[in-house]
Amino acid sequence: MKNPIMYLVLLLSTSLLLSSCDDAGAEPEKTAPKTGSQTLNLPALADPKNTPQPVTKKPLSLAPKIENKTLSPNDLAPTPNFKEIPAGQARKDAFFRFMAPLIKQANQEVMVDRLHLQEIINHFKISGADQQWLRALATKYRLKTFDPTDHQSQIALENRVDIIPVSLALAQAANESAWGTSRFARKANNYFGQWCFSKGCGLVPARRNPGAIHEVRSFKHPFYSVQSYIQNLNTHSTYKKLRSIRAKARQKNQQPSGIAMAEGLVNYSARKHEYVEALQSMIRYNKLTQYEQK
Repeated sequence: MKNPIMYLVLLLSTSLLLSSCDDAGAEPEKTAPKTGSQTLNLPALADPKNTPQPVTKKPLSLAPKIENKTLSPNDLAPTPNFKEIPAGQARKDAFFRFMAPLIKQANQEVMVDRLHLQEIINHFKISGADQQWLRALATKYRLKTFDPTDHQSQIALENRVDIIPVSLALAQAANESAWGTSRFARKANNYFGQWCFSKGCGLVPARRNPGAIHEVRSFKHPFYSVQSYIQNLNTHSTYKKLRSIRAKARQKNQQPSGIAMAEGLVNYSARKHEYVEALQSMIRYNKLTQYEQK
């Protein structure tokens, strides 16, 4: 080109045009997030000390020692002379007022062991101390074979360690002791006709058969007669049906019924079914179930 100035102007114009076209077609630049002084909101790592651990059942602590629970005679109310109370409703009321608290106290002692027994067997692992406690309880309740870790053994023991309904115990006490006026009740504090088999352990029945050695057991207070009676029904093979009736009620979350459990006492007396019907009639007529709620 002959004119150098015009040539330089043309070159400069072309360069500006090409630069403008490149900027128009370029993709916008992506800016990275600033990370210098900023912190990311990431979940904090769990502290092992604060992390909830799986809930596991722990073995129970040392179980209480099984003992024969007895109250001192000084702690017990004096026994009324029921013969001095006029026969009829007055004597009945006095008899029930005296005997019902004794039966409830004896039942309460049984329930202490029952609840602790249930607490132990409901745990997945039974400690050595608890196994020892269970064995002692099984001996007390006369289970011939017992494995503290076996479920069937545990259920068999649970079916024995249980109350006798107050209504049933009151009816039997009244029936067996002639409302507290019999010789055995007055002189031996025996309200349920329990026998013993060593000489001098009680009173000799006036009409004992020749060759028989049994006596009617003596107690320091009627309360101990109640304890022995409950223990007898809970352990003797003769009353297996009574315990079965009670266990079935428990399985249905029902309170044991005195009238129902009386069916298991057919062999308590030589009168058999007549005796059972007499007890049931006494419970109904005297409304003895009321004493179970008081």
